Parts: sequence; structure tokens; C-alpha cells
Amino acid sequence: MDQSTVGNLDDSTWVENWLSKPRLGTYLKRCHGNMDEAMRLYEWNTDLGLVLLRDIGYFEVALRNAYDHVIRERWNRDEHWLFDPSSPVNIHIPRHTRAGASFDANALNRNLIAEASHGHRGKLSPDSTIANLSLGFWAHLTDKAHERALWIPYLHHAWPAGTNRATLDSAIRSIGLCRNRIAHHEHLFDPKDDSLLPDLVDRSVVELFCQLIPENTIFSPSVPSPVEQFLERHPMPEPGAEKLAADAHNMTIAEYFSMWVRRDFSRFDELFSPDCVYEECYGPVYEGLEELHHWIEDMLVRQTVTSWEIHAVERGQDARTLFISWTFSAIEDESYTFDGISRIHFDGRGRIDHVKEYKADHAQYRPFKLEG
Repeated sequence: MDQSTVGNLDDSTWVENWLSKPRLGTYLKRCHGNMDEAMRLYEWNTDLGLVLLRDIGYFEVALRNAYDHVIRERWNRDEHWLFDPSSPVNIHIPRHTRAGASFDANALNRNLIAEASHGHRGKLSPDSTIANLSLGFWAHLTDKAHERALWIPYLHHAWPAGTNRATLDSAIRSIGLCRNRIAHHEHLFDPKDDSLLPDLVDRSVVELFCQLIPENTIFSPSVPSPVEQFLERHPMPEPGAEKLAADAHNMTIAEYFSMWVRRDFSRFDELFSPDCVYEECYGPVYEGLEELHHWIEDMLVRQTVTSWEIHAVERGQDARTLFISWTFSAIEDESYTFDGISRIHFDGRGRIDHVKEYKADHAQYRPFKLEG
């Protein structure tokens, strides 16, 4: 979350009023009390949740339709399996808690079906009811209490042969719990249960989706999941990490500028990405280290840089993009000086991977300045 998104954080009262003191405290604690970093972490958590929630939504639709298909295919009564009192989701299934108390394992299912069917006039619509049922309902169907009534005669047909019900049930429950955390805007980092780690949950989502619909073109278990790709592009912000990265970027830029004055490019390959693109303000473009080295060698023969002074470094909205204003002085056939701005972008390893320069005449004047 950049400064333009959160506004002025000098007075953070509005943030506390927005998120609540306990919720904000989770992020502040992680960021050692730094409000700016806490808000960036909150935004990162929200973005991560959006990626994972989308994938879970895809899986939820696939799961409910697969279950409806395999049950309906084997259900030989006139009434839909959701509404028939003799259905495995409606019959009384007595169970006992560890403390010895008795309960009906289908009581929750019957209540959820009734709520999902509420408001229908005339004949109940199975499709509308299925769409209204929560992920919790479908996750509940693979628990141990429903093994004989649902898993063995019906649901195992939706999965590859040999699928372990208990393992599957645990994975679906973790997906449901993670979905609830996202829906309630909870933090996704540092869960108490490792099975709720976002990358592990999304990996389960991808694998289970592909088992239900092997021919799909949305997911592939052989490539990183969408959440894994997100985490690769947007690692979790660490306290102080942005300042450390900014300091490293500034040092890299200062060292590069000084190379031209010192005429020492021995560390050039450490500072620049192998596929860097460099656009000079005059028009030439160099792509890759080989072209850059040819350019440097050519300039060292015919040019002596006397100074390359940095005036200011400004960071763009993208933390890896910097804008540097400078004054450049050199001698070729004669001495010259001009001002300029460089737009420099860094890759994920802190190396320069794109430079674009802009030039301005150093001498300035005011043609319309009022006299007196």
C-alpha cells in the first residue's frame, strides 16, 4: 500500500477506527510498531486473499457440481436427493461426542438445506438450492459420520480410484477454514496451523480441482499455483525490508555513476542484470551485458567523464523504480555539461535491469522575467 492509497499516517486514529485496535495491533506487532509498514502488510494480505479466494471459488463450484452429479446419477427416487427425507443428507445419523453426549450428524445439513431453500415459491429448485449452499455444507459430506451413508455409495465416484476419504476431508476442511479467514478479513500469515498456510491451501485447491476436472485449462498441477506465483512476485513485506532495499538501490546507483569517473567497471556485471536494457538520452539502446560492454569500451577510448553528480533520488510507486536527477560533465573533443534524469528499474535480486535517460540543457535562462 503506497502513501497515495493510505493518505496521511501521521495521525493514525482513522486507521484504528477503520480496522479496530486489536486487528491493527496484529500488523503493528509484526512490524514493530511502524504504521507505514503495517499498512503495507495489510494491503499485501488483502491482495493475497483475493488471489486465493478466487481459486477457492473455482474449486467450490467444481466440488458441489461434482457431488450433485455423482449422487443424482445413482439416486433412484423421484424427489431430488437434497429434499428427499430418506436422503443420506437428511436422515437421522446418531453420533456421540468424546464426552458421551449424543447428537445427529445431519442436523446441520438439514438446517443448511432449509436456509438455502428459503424463499422459493412452489416447487423447490435443486439448482438454486445447490448454488445457495455454503462450502461448509459440501465439506461436511466427507467426514467420518457420512462415510457409510455418502462416501462409499456416492461421493468416492467423484474422485480418482484409491482416494483416501480422511485425507481428502482434512484438505477440504483446511480450504474451508482458509476461505472463512479471508471472508472475515483475517491475516493469512503465521497461522497457528501450518495446514492453513496460503501456498499449501492453494496447492490443495489446484490438485483437487484437477482431480475433479482433469481436462480443465484453468489449473495445472505441474506449474506453480496462482498463490505461489503471487508470492514469487510479491514476497511478504518484512519489517525494515523496504528501507534496506532502498539503501541498496541507492548504493548501486551511486557506485555505477562513480564507475564512469573512476574508469573502473570491474563490478559492472554484479550491478546489472544479464538482460538489462539501457536507453541513452541521445537515442542509442543497448540490450544485454555484451552490448553494454562494447558501449563502455568505446566510450572509454573517446570520452573522459569528469563528474556525474546526483542531485536527488525519488522512488516511484513501484518500489523497484527510481528517478535520479543529475548533472553530467565530460570531455571528448571539447568539454561539455548537461543535466538529466534517469529512470532506473531493479529486478528482484537488486540488479539494474532497465535504464532510460532524459537530457536537459544545463544552461538556464528566464526569457520572460519582468525587469525591476
